[in-house]
Amino acid sequence: MGTWYEIEKLPALFEKGTCNQATYSLLSDGTVKVLNAELLSNGKMNSIEGVAKVKNSTQPAILDVSFFKAKINERPIIGILAQNSRYLPPNSTGYIASSYVKFLESGGARVVPIIVNRGAEEYKRLFNSINGVLLPGGAANITSSGYQRASKIFYELAIEANKRGDYFPVLGTCLGYEQLTVLTSGEKLLTRTNTSGVSLPLLFTKEAKQSRMFKSFPAELMEALASEPLTENSHKWSVSVLSHNTNKDLKNFYKVLSTNTDGEIEFVSTVEAYDYPIYGTQWHPEKNAFQWRRPYISHSPSAVMSTFYMAQFFVNEARKNFHTFESEKEERSALIYNYNPVHSPPNSDFEQKYIF
Repeated sequence: MGTWYEIEKLPALFEKGTCNQATYSLLSDGTVKVLNAELLSNGKMNSIEGVAKVKNSTQPAILDVSFFKAKINERPIIGILAQNSRYLPPNSTGYIASSYVKFLESGGARVVPIIVNRGAEEYKRLFNSINGVLLPGGAANITSSGYQRASKIFYELAIEANKRGDYFPVLGTCLGYEQLTVLTSGEKLLTRTNTSGVSLPLLFTKEAKQSRMFKSFPAELMEALASEPLTENSHKWSVSVLSHNTNKDLKNFYKVLSTNTDGEIEFVSTVEAYDYPIYGTQWHPEKNAFQWRRPYISHSPSAVMSTFYMAQFFVNEARKNFHTFESEKEERSALIYNYNPVHSPPNSDFEQKYIF
């Protein structure tokens, strides 16, 4: 198993590029996942996925490979983690900003709320029924809270699932990204930054263009994200580039796709894990299209487009997972449709919230 690089070849109609390579990964059922990739003349990578099987057990080095269009889940369901707040009505257990729900729905997913302070077994059953998890922004404690404990359970379940070939994506935004860094490193590595209520352009790293997250974004949108203040930041704490690069666990786990600065401190703003479908943004991709209370949130065509491309990306990641509820009745009872969003008071950052 591993990656094989083409040195010389005979002409082949199906190969149109250069730098051809094939990556072989052993699957749990004994078959081999094959990922062939090539670099096209326009600078983009072209790839196709297939499965290889040993045709004759007496010749195990000879594989029969078949390529196919990957099966997708056309009915993805993504869980959004709720969190508590001292501003909620009495006897409430948590809330979710409706913009996160709309964000995922705009990408073609349905949503299940993940209520905090439930048992590990309940979370495990829910994990095995949904196709991805979003850890939203907010103000919960990321070292000791219901939000932190639920995040830890779903993060560890996602790591275990992906290790055995069960593709399960996780996205953390703002506080959710900060929570991911604590779960990955075991430490709270945050630095105070002047980034509460400001929109910024992304300072892309060289890895961004071919990243899983951004490689399907149109060139004009990538240019706008890099040159215009489109990404909304509502955080007082950040993971500095220095902290990321000097922490072995973070550096080895996450590829940095973009950074930002408050004028003094350069901080990490977008990451994706090298070996897992785990993603983080210090900025809020959901706000451009769905939040209107703050004047610094950009609603330009490019800003709104970034919301939908991010939603489509993450939902498409969830389409690669095939967990299902045990019954249609159980699925219906879990969906966010069982709750009504509440119009927030004027001093709130949110237009609407789901309160549980």
